[in-house]
Amino acid sequence: MTSKVIQRNIHISHRKASLVIDLIRNKPIDEAIRILQHTQKKFAPIVLKLLNSAVANVTNNKKDMDPTNLYIYKIVANQGPTAKRRNFRAKGSADIIFKRTTHLEIVLSDDKDELAKELATIKAKKAKSSTPKETKPVEQPKKETKKEAKPKKVVEPVVEENEPVDPELLKREQEVLVVVDEKDDNGEEVKTETIIISASPKVVKELFDNPEKDVLFYKNTPVNKVSRVIVYATAPVQKVVGEFDLELIDKGAVSTNWKKYSKRSVLSKKDYDVYYTGKDQAHAMVSSKAYKYRKPKALSDYNMSKGPSGFQYLK
Repeated sequence: MTSKVIQRNIHISHRKASLVIDLIRNKPIDEAIRILQHTQKKFAPIVLKLLNSAVANVTNNKKDMDPTNLYIYKIVANQGPTAKRRNFRAKGSADIIFKRTTHLEIVLSDDKDELAKELATIKAKKAKSSTPKETKPVEQPKKETKKEAKPKKVVEPVVEENEPVDPELLKREQEVLVVVDEKDDNGEEVKTETIIISASPKVVKELFDNPEKDVLFYKNTPVNKVSRVIVYATAPVQKVVGEFDLELIDKGAVSTNWKKYSKRSVLSKKDYDVYYTGKDQAHAMVSSKAYKYRKPKALSDYNMSKGPSGFQYLK
């Protein structure tokens, strides 16, 4: 059997209190009282007073415990609340003083085997925690073989064999002209360049299948003089599908160019507004004549590995 007493908020640090209670832990009552009576510490009389109270409590209230076999089964000094005070210093400064408190707890017991049982339990727990656990071999997960990605289907337009062929189209399909010689007003030859541009299949269809639609809009246009524009259709076609002769590049305000070329534009009003969101100028590329290849060409024919971002000079 055990009997417990507690005294709270004792005005002393729990670290100083620990110096006293360590002297009497697990000691018989008579020996503990003698030690406290001869200990020159401030906390010793406080512990002695509480210990006498615990013994009196057992004698008067615990009839099932034997007062002659009592010993200190447990004694603990826990930290209590800390009060803060100020100590004024020079030049208006101040230091903080910590007023610490302690909660003292004493547990008495008359069963000497009770302490031995607890110590045996603690040792068993420590021995159990120190023994290494048997580790099972970890099975390595099987590596999943990656499935080969299926190549994308390339959509190619159907070529009608009996369709009449323009001789100029045949010439352009057979040759990849990069530099075209033109003559200016004075009769002198001027070298113009060829560019390749990217366009969606929807725009490409409007440009080559609808003769009334001959104006493309771009955010940026080439600085050098260009007379020929190769058209690359983006996914899912991913081929060079045709070309057109460039008549002029008209740079103007977004609203002005739409009013001017709205009926000839390959873009709808909705697509036009989305394309030029946040932009001030629109670049209109006017086609004089468009040529749709009977069989689309690969980018490798133009020494290119991927489609152009916007436009690109052919060299």
